[in-house]
Order: sequence, then structure tokens, then C-alpha cells
Amino acid sequence: MNNLNKRKASILIVEDNELDILVLKVLLERHFNLYIVSNGQDAVNAAREFDFDVVLADINLGDPNMDGVQTMKEIRSNKKNAALKIFAVTAYAENRQHYLDEGFNQVLTKPVIKEEIFDILNETYDSSKFENIDLQKKHN
Repeated sequence: MNNLNKRKASILIVEDNELDILVLKVLLERHFNLYIVSNGQDAVNAAREFDFDVVLADINLGDPNMDGVQTMKEIRSNKKNAALKIFAVTAYAENRQHYLDEGFNQVLTKPVIKEEIFDILNETYDSSKFENIDLQKKHN
């Protein structure tokens, strides 16, 4: 298949923990363009300035002024981002439904595992628009 008219999908990662950033980079940077910020306000600014296909937003950003839920709502308040897919990333799996009710499209639980994130990304975007990559689970 000819990939000349396709591009890598772009993901905005909003995460303040260096180890979690490293895990996401290892899992995703080969297949996606990543833009990484460590707080909600930088995420809102980046989403205004650039076009992303998906946002992965940590819930607990260590910022008393803007957590992941507030970040998601602020990003979506911009008309151009109203339909942007935004996923919550949290260690609190028991709050999954709460985050979906708040408006997140999906919830990833920490520690993030490759199969879970790739399954969700496969469901999220039309791969015919993007560089041909195989995100299917590898069976050994």
C-alpha cells in the first residue's frame, strides 16, 4: 500500500510523571507523533495551536488549579476541539465510569499496557488516513 499521502497520527500527552512519560514514549513514539506537556494549561495552549488526533490526559497532574478533568473540559471548550478524542489516564480504575460521565471518550488505567492502548487507538481513528502501521496484538 502506498503511504505517500498518509501521515503519522498525532497524540498530545498530558502527564507530569517522568516514568509514566517514558512508558508512553516507549509504547507510542515509533508509530505516532507525540507532543508531551506536563500540565493542563500547556495542554490547553497546545490544543489551541496544533491539531491532534488524540489526547491522553493524566487525571492527577499535581496542579491544584487544573486536573485532567478540567484540562479535558477546557480543551473541548475550543470549538475546533469539540470532537477531539480525549482519553483519561489514571491509576484509579474504580473511577472509570465517573471519568466517562465527565466526558472522556475512554479511560486507560495505569500501568498502561501495550495491548490496551493499541486496542483503544485502533478503535479510535480511521487508519486509512494514517501511515500504515500494525497495531494488532502480537501472538507468540
